[in-house]
Amino acid sequence: MDQPADLAAFDGTPPGGRCWRLAHLSDLHVVGERYGFRIESGTAGPRGNRRFHRVLARLAEIHAVDPLDHVLISGDMTDAGRTGEWAEFLDALAGHPELAARIIMLPGNHDVNVVDRANPARLDLPFSPGKRLRQMRTLSAIAAVQGDRVRVIDGSGKPSATLNQALEPYQDRITQFAQHGGVRRAMAVRGLFDDQFPMVLPPDQDGGLGIAILNSNAETHFSFTNALGLVSEAQTRRLEAAIRHLPTSCWIIALHHHLMEYPMPVKTFAERIGTALINGSWFVRRLQKFSDR
Repeated sequence: MDQPADLAAFDGTPPGGRCWRLAHLSDLHVVGERYGFRIESGTAGPRGNRRFHRVLARLAEIHAVDPLDHVLISGDMTDAGRTGEWAEFLDALAGHPELAARIIMLPGNHDVNVVDRANPARLDLPFSPGKRLRQMRTLSAIAAVQGDRVRVIDGSGKPSATLNQALEPYQDRITQFAQHGGVRRAMAVRGLFDDQFPMVLPPDQDGGLGIAILNSNAETHFSFTNALGLVSEAQTRRLEAAIRHLPTSCWIIALHHHLMEYPMPVKTFAERIGTALINGSWFVRRLQKFSDR
């Protein structure tokens, strides 16, 4: 396949074409304490969540003047997927309902794969409930923000039930697991997280814009490898089926990880590892047939 290249310029809007306004945020790393530090930046980085609040306030100002169609947050909403961090994130959104109604978000590695903030070598066994608990927190937060707007893909490849409808039969299991934990309760929700992806925000009309929301986080079991990215074959097949089902739509394919490494040497490999998909070249080849969409 061709090597990646920098984007020289944005395409112009064709005559009679439609233009969508989208704000893109990523790696917010919301913390659960007013003066809390972040894992990666440590004491050298910003404390608390003041910057996130300023960003939301600025977006609200922009939206009031020239309305946004969507606000995409492409993962790492939280620093370690903890309950307090999700509460801070959702409380911040509650102060901006006009923006919250337009937010589409997806999971990042810090939301689901950080085992221990303080110990990167701590092991999370494959059957440990910790991983499932972080997944259920993330899925519940996603459902709280966009559960009535995004749809999951059914067996025929059609975007059908909303996320909230798809999760309704599992609410008791999720609640019991969240309240009481345990390996058996974790097994009762095994696979539930992965089965919801890709989610699709359908276009509002023929020829409109659809947004496909992927989970690009690899299954890892200790914090040192938490950033590895992978898009599964099953998820890719569902994505292809959804795009085919809506043949006149334009698409944004949203995921947390870079599709491939930067085409120029910017950092040592040891520092870059985990920022791009393990199977990025394969995934790009699968998408090439939809490049005109």
